[in-house]
Amino acid sequence: MGIIKDKAIDFLNSGGYDLDYDEWNLPKLDDMDVILENNVHVWEYRGVTEEEWYGIDQTEGRTD
Repeated sequence: MGIIKDKAIDFLNSGGYDLDYDEWNLPKLDDMDVILENNVHVWEYRGVTEEEWYGIDQTEGRTD
C-alpha cells in the first residue's frame, strides 16, 4: 500500500471512524493527528452542525 493510503487507514482505525469519518470523508493528512488528539467530529471539521451534516430537520413534526 502507499504511504497516503496507510496514513488514512491508520487514522480511521485509530479513532476516525468513531468521529464519523470514513473513506469518502477524510480530513487533510496534516490535520489527522490533531483531529484524533482533540476528538474533532467530521461535521465540526467541515464547519457545520451535526444536524446540518446529517440533514436533520429540527422542525420536522412540529405543529406550531
